[in-house]
Amino acid sequence: MNQPSPNELETEMKATYQDLAEQHWQLRLDDPGDGDWNEHWTIDGECCEITNSSDGMEFKSGPDAGNNAHHGVLWTKQSFDGDMKVDFEFTRLDTINRYVCILYFHANGIGEGEYHKDIHSWSALRTEPWMKTYFEKMDMLHLSFAAYGNNDDTPDDYLRVRRYPVRGDRSFSQIEVEGTVHNTGLFLPEKTYKMSMVKTLDTLALWIDGDGQSLYHCWDISKVDPTESGPFGIRQMWQKHSRYKNIKIY
Repeated sequence: MNQPSPNELETEMKATYQDLAEQHWQLRLDDPGDGDWNEHWTIDGECCEITNSSDGMEFKSGPDAGNNAHHGVLWTKQSFDGDMKVDFEFTRLDTINRYVCILYFHANGIGEGEYHKDIHSWSALRTEPWMKTYFEKMDMLHLSFAAYGNNDDTPDDYLRVRRYPVRGDRSFSQIEVEGTVHNTGLFLPEKTYKMSMVKTLDTLALWIDGDGQSLYHCWDISKVDPTESGPFGIRQMWQKHSRYKNIKIY
């Protein structure tokens, strides 16, 4: 049987996204980014700066690479159940082709010891937001975007999905969900991109549009453990600086 061509795959993924995006959705969070960010969000990390203006919500991580206290994670105060659709406008304000931004869907603690299911109940353990705390102690789905390597400034970005947590039967390399996208050419500094994600039990469908480019992609998440409820999060590693506008969660 012939494998579909890249154009055919793109067409299939576009159709999947559009079919899901056109379902009946109910708006649960609407944050233009021009008001006080504390209304909808909490933050892990004491070295970040969050400011609001008519341009949106600006998120600036700490400046020291290698210092785990300089990561940051914004969490919705609200939890979301079932299928989710998340839209926002994203503008990258840093100019380094290093480190990553991450979206977290349906976040829960692993439920062992002090890592309760309600992640807000142990936020005091995340004032220094080491990444391993999240991939070892949280049960959720991860999407890397505007993501680069850690060691040089090559412009080769990627989009990657992981299913947390790491545990005895699956290493960090084994929590990656097949379908990583490399070298999108998106996320250029000072360019605004509309991002839209639809997450169901079986599929994570993505559409990114901006600067004359458009990308559709889907991940099959039917073969990993389901995630069905919990807060939504935005992580930035140290030195990342971005603006988020018109965040809507359905």
